[in-house]
Amino acid sequence: MESYDYIFAGAGCAGLSLLHYLLESELKDSKILLIDPKINEIPDKTWCYWAENPLEIHPTEHIHSWNNLSFISNKSKITTNLGNLNYYHLNSLDFYRSIFKKLENHPQIKLVQDEVIELAEAKDTVIVKTKNQGFLQANQVFDSRLNENDFKSNSSLKQVFSGWRIKTESELFDPESLILMEFPEGNSPEFEFFYILPFSKTEALIEYTLYSKEAVSDKKLKTSLENYLTKNLGHTPFEITFQESGIIPMSTRLKTPKAQKKVLKIGTAAGWTKASTGYTFHTIQSNCKKIVKALEQGDILKLQIKRSARFAFYDNILLNVAHKWPERLQGIFLDLFTSSSADVVLRFLNEETSLTEELKLLGKLRFSIFIKSLMSYETH
Repeated sequence: MESYDYIFAGAGCAGLSLLHYLLESELKDSKILLIDPKINEIPDKTWCYWAENPLEIHPTEHIHSWNNLSFISNKSKITTNLGNLNYYHLNSLDFYRSIFKKLENHPQIKLVQDEVIELAEAKDTVIVKTKNQGFLQANQVFDSRLNENDFKSNSSLKQVFSGWRIKTESELFDPESLILMEFPEGNSPEFEFFYILPFSKTEALIEYTLYSKEAVSDKKLKTSLENYLTKNLGHTPFEITFQESGIIPMSTRLKTPKAQKKVLKIGTAAGWTKASTGYTFHTIQSNCKKIVKALEQGDILKLQIKRSARFAFYDNILLNVAHKWPERLQGIFLDLFTSSSADVVLRFLNEETSLTEELKLLGKLRFSIFIKSLMSYETH
């Protein structure tokens, strides 16, 4: 039976990020296998995060950032500076190509297109059953596989989105400021907004996002984008250069896997996606660094990344509102970014603030909806 130091069940963002940091560590000569049924299919997606400087894993030749963000509501625009932070854009194609290029110089790493069927932890090893390769074994397995059944409730809220990157003949965009949320006019019973990343005066990514418990048709998503562009671009011709769509589960109720020492869940499957916002990339990088440090130190206990119960509580308060009173979310986000500096709010959303900072930030908000959420508190 072929044996490895580490086997990765899944070669997505979390798996490749963890592998990147392993190759930067004293464990760089380990024998490693990556297994993924779509390992040759590189996804073309938009990832974003905020930080003072580009993260070290961000390909240096593909960096685009903004230092201002805006909200648009009822035809009024609020723009705020991010202070020491910048909002970074990264295309997954560039990320994957950068990591795969790095792997070319490591003969100890093998990539296999296959499906992991079962993981069984033995005394000193993990037996990995695959669809085509048969049985393999590893000292440690990192498992990023995810399916809908990983969440305790299929009725959990989902962030559904669809976006187009367009080029126009006229100069229509302000490249100095991204629009984090532009709310449609009217009183929709659902929480929806448009998200605009302007790369130049003539090019931008425009995404429509909807929080929904139900399935959303591609036709509805496309129609919402078309209506927005018609309203804002008029008859200005444009070219679509990129399209994406996706569904992000918005739940803290991830099924807890059976405790194992040598099989470690990572990525969204481990609860690393911020349930209330859908952001994941920054947390993946932070947690992967912690895991590699624990591996170097031989500290198995530190491999399990425990999320702060405090931030899980904050997420559930907001998710409770999103489930029961979605029409109040617009006011909450506007309140957050107008009552405190954007850099503090973004650090709070990254779960990097102290309790003192959080009390100060939350103390500036209007309390009624949060009290209402507490009075009928549920985890989601």
